[in-house]
Amino acid sequence: MATPFRLRLGLTIAGTAVVAGLVALGSWAWQRRLPSEVQTLQAVVERLGRGNDLGRQPIIFMMGSGGYSSFLAQQRGLCKPDQCELFDQLNPYKHYGNGWDELMRQGYGLGGIQAWTTASGTVVIPRATFRAYGPRIGYLACTVAHEIAHFRRNHVFISNYQENHKFRSLDKQQKELAVMRLSRQHELEADRDSADMMARAGYKGRICQQGLEFMHRSNGDGSATEPDFTHPGYEERMKAIRQHYDALEKKPVKPQRSTPGRFRFDAADSLLTFSPKP
Repeated sequence: MATPFRLRLGLTIAGTAVVAGLVALGSWAWQRRLPSEVQTLQAVVERLGRGNDLGRQPIIFMMGSGGYSSFLAQQRGLCKPDQCELFDQLNPYKHYGNGWDELMRQGYGLGGIQAWTTASGTVVIPRATFRAYGPRIGYLACTVAHEIAHFRRNHVFISNYQENHKFRSLDKQQKELAVMRLSRQHELEADRDSADMMARAGYKGRICQQGLEFMHRSNGDGSATEPDFTHPGYEERMKAIRQHYDALEKKPVKPQRSTPGRFRFDAADSLLTFSPKP
């Protein structure tokens, strides 16, 4: 017997509702399986994507073990100085069973705020950074925006290009100092970009100025700018961000095209991939 149109429509709507409910339930279950740091990071990137053009290339975030773990590894003779990157970037959600778990445990409990970016678009954020920021999600968002700015501006490539072209004729020491000076300029540029991104995403006030202040105090870093440093010292950095916010308050930034996207977390590799939608 033919099914009346009204009944068919009702069954279709009911079926659609069931499917939607199952999809929502599956999404909720997937979220529940994610580590808390990954859930927080996903929320931060979603918010930054509102009012900011994050580009069309996927951005990958890797949870790491951090610099304190590599410091401990060096102390124990597990790696040579300046050759401990492996221990910076161990998967904090993996059990190694060879003594490295204790390095990560201590690194998580004692490590400070860190993050860094690679030329390929991978942003490494040690798990201890989330612990150090605690409920201050806005400060974490500033750090994430800062690293995205490095990637979006191709700072790693520019630094390498300048070293091998503009600074090529310099002697070794002069070249190293020129590269460090350029690195400090890039850090201040990323600070300014992060403040702009946060404003476009709807964050109020001088949140990145406050975040930088908190980061320096949390890390115990009151250093002065030195010629062989990759980052500006405390006073120079705070002065620059204050000046930028002075300018922002006189001339606010305008929102850009928003960047919605999809997320995928690979637990085995500790990678959260944000893929902008076309």
